[in-house]
Amino acid sequence: MRNEAVAALLVVLVAGSLGVGYFTGVSNRQTVTTISTVFLPTTTTSSEVMTGNSSSGLLAQCSHAETPTPIGLLFGTVTAGTITPAVVCVQFYYFNSTTPTIMPTSIMIQATQPNRSFSGDSNFTISASENQLVFGGPQNENEGDVVAFAVSAKPGASGTYELGFSGNYMLTPTEPAECAYYGTLVAGNGHPLYVFPEGCITYNTSGTNTSSLPTIQGVPYPILTNTLFFRVVGVINSTG
Repeated sequence: MRNEAVAALLVVLVAGSLGVGYFTGVSNRQTVTTISTVFLPTTTTSSEVMTGNSSSGLLAQCSHAETPTPIGLLFGTVTAGTITPAVVCVQFYYFNSTTPTIMPTSIMIQATQPNRSFSGDSNFTISASENQLVFGGPQNENEGDVVAFAVSAKPGASGTYELGFSGNYMLTPTEPAECAYYGTLVAGNGHPLYVFPEGCITYNTSGTNTSSLPTIQGVPYPILTNTLFFRVVGVINSTG
């Protein structure tokens, strides 16, 4: 009965490139969050094509990216083709009042099913405008810098994968969220389905010890120090 229920949920989760997922978090942190998330087609297809391997050229694609409209705590679905890459633009923050810190910036592609989990990276070609950034320090170096990730599916690759990023918490409109994944990545016809509902957690954003924490303009909660935060600020789907 449990396997049938899980299977039914996964079918609903992604129908083509859309779906519905229900996330229940269990956390050892201060606050446990139950999340209900609906995937919507929040990105548009662009005719812009990245030329060359220039990191500045890749980052420039973000000026053409569609800003996702988050539903719940996930940002939506990315479609990666074999001819033109999908581009995902991610903004990073890492506050540290002492010395600037080098932090890696990366994208993670995971395949998860009820009885197994493995990396999906081998089915894709991934490049980044920056593989690492120097953050923080007394001058808040590079806070909010954007990194562009280009993702192409390799010939013959197919499936719907879990998409994640380096960073402890995703900045959402309502709360910080640390989840098993933050969106889905579709290659080929989207089958098999490698997306399995898992939990999200957050931290206490209204405690008495949060008043001295850093803040980000437009984010309605305090930000932990020495913790990498991110948010997806734009997506361009592949055109083929």
